[in-house]
Amino acid sequence: MRTRKGRRSESFWPSIVMRKWLNIKPKVHEFSEDEADTESSDDDDDARFSYTIPFPGTLLSKNECRTQASETRVTLSRLRRRKSETLRVNYITNKDVRVMIGTWNVAGRLPLQDLELEEWLDTDQPADMYVLGFQEVVPLNAGNVLGAEDNRPIQEWEAIIRRTLNKSSQPKTLCKSYTAPPSPASISSPTDPHTDGTQEEERTDQTSLHKGFELDWPEHSFDAPQQVLVSGKRLRRVLSSTARSGVEEAQVYAGLRRVCQSSGNLGMIWPEQQEASDVLDSIDDMSKPSSRYFRVVSKQMVGVYVSVWVCSRLRRHVNNLKVSPVGVGLMGYMGNKGSVSVSMTLFQSRLCFVCSHLTSGHTEADQHKRNSDVHDILHRTRFASLDAADHPQTIPSHDRIFWFGDLNYRLNMPDAEIRALVAGRCWDELMNFDQLSNELRGGHIFDGWKEGLIAFPPTYKYEMNSDRYVGEIAREGEKRRSPAWCDRILFLGKGIKQVSYGRSELNLSDHRPVSSVFMVEVEVLDQRKLERVLNFTNAGLLPEEI
Repeated sequence: MRTRKGRRSESFWPSIVMRKWLNIKPKVHEFSEDEADTESSDDDDDARFSYTIPFPGTLLSKNECRTQASETRVTLSRLRRRKSETLRVNYITNKDVRVMIGTWNVAGRLPLQDLELEEWLDTDQPADMYVLGFQEVVPLNAGNVLGAEDNRPIQEWEAIIRRTLNKSSQPKTLCKSYTAPPSPASISSPTDPHTDGTQEEERTDQTSLHKGFELDWPEHSFDAPQQVLVSGKRLRRVLSSTARSGVEEAQVYAGLRRVCQSSGNLGMIWPEQQEASDVLDSIDDMSKPSSRYFRVVSKQMVGVYVSVWVCSRLRRHVNNLKVSPVGVGLMGYMGNKGSVSVSMTLFQSRLCFVCSHLTSGHTEADQHKRNSDVHDILHRTRFASLDAADHPQTIPSHDRIFWFGDLNYRLNMPDAEIRALVAGRCWDELMNFDQLSNELRGGHIFDGWKEGLIAFPPTYKYEMNSDRYVGEIAREGEKRRSPAWCDRILFLGKGIKQVSYGRSELNLSDHRPVSSVFMVEVEVLDQRKLERVLNFTNAGLLPEEI
């Protein structure tokens, strides 16, 4: 674990308290993430330079390449966010990224060491990105609210999340043997008269099995200098910028010889050989640790805690990470209630994730205070940027936005009627009296935001380690709390498709965790489109102009 912008010495405890009391915001880069050295050094080197294409027939020195890369970086940064639809057609393509959003109010309870999160994280269908928000990750007592934050539970939660994600992403062995995969020479051609039916069936099954593992985006950054080798109709290999010009790589696999040139040309091979090489490429892709997950953001504000995890092949495409905590609790700015917002660019799209814990209570005044909390968070959240024209500074200035957490909106019905409808699983009728749904329909707050269909029981309030709502068994002196959907996930922006929306049955706290899976459309700078445009432009220039 490390903190952005280098390591800092631990702050003096009275200094932390005074900063909190005086509402002094932390620096925008004060968040934790996994160390970058968990990936290969080649990947990090490739991600440092923007994509650049030298003119045909020219050889550039190392310094010239760096200078040209720096100049191209500035040019491309302007092209990416320019509003011209012509440029977007020429340089931008769209890709879908699977994003899982989860929220859970853990009521200050520490996680058990054997806590299983697979159901909540929906690891049967792994996502590309996991955004997890917690509320009351520490008890909201005076010591935690007014004093220094207790981050000891964070380490325990992160250890369980890391174990769950990486356990579910272990690559499955496709070959029964623990030695090398089958040689492509043993995969006979369908026209081979010596091939029997069994071999043909095995070859077909193996080929179809590998076809399901194609990547949705290249392994290397679109901002990095790359050379693409095209084999047949599909993209197969990407050579990093470390390949030297004119150098040929000979790859010999059991009698098959392929000659790859750094210019991007693949020598002619027979169809049978092409099919065998496709199998090898698929095996190479699966052998890479592309399903491991890394933490790119971890930020706590008293009890509100948000953690963002991405798979390894997506990590280098996440940039411009910033956080902005906003307290709306005691005295209007203490952190017992409030939000932690995360801003990032994924490829060329700007994403924002807002994890919040709003004012509790079921009275009309409490509802107005929740609306006020939302208004304050929207207006007080700021992401500092050196280039204000190119990077968003507020929540609404992002392309796709997700708001989740314990929003604490209740049901405007008598307690007895609520419990009767919950027992009858009449969710639609209950939602007619849901405060947040009415706010969304009326446009009083969260104007333009959307929420998926709720078809699960209310997530609050349960007895600890029980499946019973508080109040089902009357107890003397117990404060009556009606069931409600306090834990919600909202979204705003184009290109967002909700795949699922539900809750998990983890009974650690008085809330049930909620999760939602989205297919998020992101804009990607298309290297091939850009190369075609630049090549066409260069072809029309005179030598002296070049």
